[in-house]
Amino acid sequence: TGETNVHDIVTYDTPEIVVLDGEDCINVSGNTITGLKAGTAKITVKVAAGTNHTAPSDKTINVTVSLPDTSLANNTPDIIAAAAKSGQAANYWSVGDKVGIAVNGSFGGLSYNNTVYAFILGFNHNQSVEGNGIDFQFGKTADGRDIAFVQSYGSTGSGFCMNTSNTNSGGWKNSYMMKTICPAFLNALPAAWRNAIKNCTKYSDNTGGGNDTASYVTATTQKIFLLAEFEVHGTRYYANSAEKNYQKQYDYYKNGNSKVKYQHSSTGSACSWWLRSVSAGSTTDFCRVYTDGGAYSSNAYYSIGFAPGFKAA
Repeated sequence: TGETNVHDIVTYDTPEIVVLDGEDCINVSGNTITGLKAGTAKITVKVAAGTNHTAPSDKTINVTVSLPDTSLANNTPDIIAAAAKSGQAANYWSVGDKVGIAVNGSFGGLSYNNTVYAFILGFNHNQSVEGNGIDFQFGKTADGRDIAFVQSYGSTGSGFCMNTSNTNSGGWKNSYMMKTICPAFLNALPAAWRNAIKNCTKYSDNTGGGNDTASYVTATTQKIFLLAEFEVHGTRYYANSAEKNYQKQYDYYKNGNSKVKYQHSSTGSACSWWLRSVSAGSTTDFCRVYTDGGAYSSNAYYSIGFAPGFKAA
């Protein structure tokens, strides 16, 4: 955030902070130093003698100020994560802003080596459950077209399927998507981004099997996740009716942005894309977003679009 509290430097009385150099980079108010712009400064901390102690030696400190650039794409992953962790990121960036990430690896049977853009879904989303951070989703092209990763689109049992067999038993928690594809995707991200991504608690139907039972909705913790039906649509259509009790619609979609995504390899072709929510009335289906952006469900073993999310903090 650009703020440093210096209480722990001297424990006698309220210190006096004198700026020796870099007045344009920092502001001092009381015992708090606030960063004004990126750069370096030098300060001296002084404490006067008291009734029961002599004055300690002055302490000179070099201060480095790192502030986010207001263009999201101009920031490194560690700066983005620091701003997210502070809860101040919305003061610099907006929902929908995007940042390029070099994705290089194999996931869901797809070998990929290119830059794709992740965009901001919301700030401190569902904070009481999920904590501080910036939620992102993949992806967009450089010119802003919404895309999902595809591999053998429309085939069964391979590619970006929820399960390799046609069942939703075990729900999100035990799905092939969560256990295999999502971790492989994480490994395809640069180390700096892997370090910036935090574990995120999400609630989902983790039992499946065709019953709309509230107790089936439980928490999982993961770094890469799929969005839930309610998080996209803000309404329950096919998902377990209890999921929405633990979820909120992402601001990006709440603001009216398109839910239509296109195939990463054919950006003129719309594709359905998976959600992590079980279709509660079915033993085989998970929820998906249809090619027109509407709510739908599909057999778990179909290979359709993969549009993962993550939380940076």
